Amino acid sequence: MQTHRLYLLPALLLMTLMMSCAALDLEQPKTFNERLAAGYTTVTSVRDLTGSLLQADKITPEDAQQSQNQADNARAGLDIARSVHATDPTAGDAKLGSIITALNALSGYLISRSK
Repeated sequence: MQTHRLYLLPALLLMTLMMSCAALDLEQPKTFNERLAAGYTTVTSVRDLTGSLLQADKITPEDAQQSQNQADNARAGLDIARSVHATDPTAGDAKLGSIITALNALSGYLISRSK
């Protein structure tokens, strides 16, 4: 069981650090491109943390699959937001905001499962 915790630690630390930046009022991504890049990074972190939680038996295989599906949807949403932003920045920003909100909720859930 101790080995499983070692898999969890890096992903959990990264995810917690990303979410803590907002809570600590640290520099947050401001431009569309910065926010988009942070979104892609969060998708990667969600995937990593999901795998670590599954290995540590903190989530079920079904829960892990659902998390990966949501990460797939978020990734597709980020791609759409980038595309839309090129022709309609306001709509692209709105799409990006909704995807970031969903990713933050998923991240929060995964972090809660790691405890």
